[in-house]
Amino acid sequence: MTTRGKKLRGNGIWEASRMMLPEHKSAIRTHRTRLNERTKPELDEQRVEELSASLAEALETGAATAVTTFGAYGDETAVGVVAKIDPIERYVKLTTPEETLWIPFGDIVHVTLRRPDR
Repeated sequence: MTTRGKKLRGNGIWEASRMMLPEHKSAIRTHRTRLNERTKPELDEQRVEELSASLAEALETGAATAVTTFGAYGDETAVGVVAKIDPIERYVKLTTPEETLWIPFGDIVHVTLRRPDR
């Protein structure tokens, strides 16, 4: 009787029945991930024109360019040469040493031309 009485005191009743289903673990992980999610910034017309001008200059000069795109959990930067700008499909073709990327205009948040030192 003493053993049974111990289990029913304090938090003993819950200690014996504590468990978590895989569905609950998955829901908790998803919730924690969504807490860190960011919203996409709205770029004004002037900023869009600046980005377009930078991309056009990069295409014209063939200089290495760093293109930063928006990501829900952090921005991503790719460095390469702008090979093509498609105004109809609204994509930029960026060729890096490893791969060729097609980046949508709407995802670009920053463009930096990497000019060689003179």
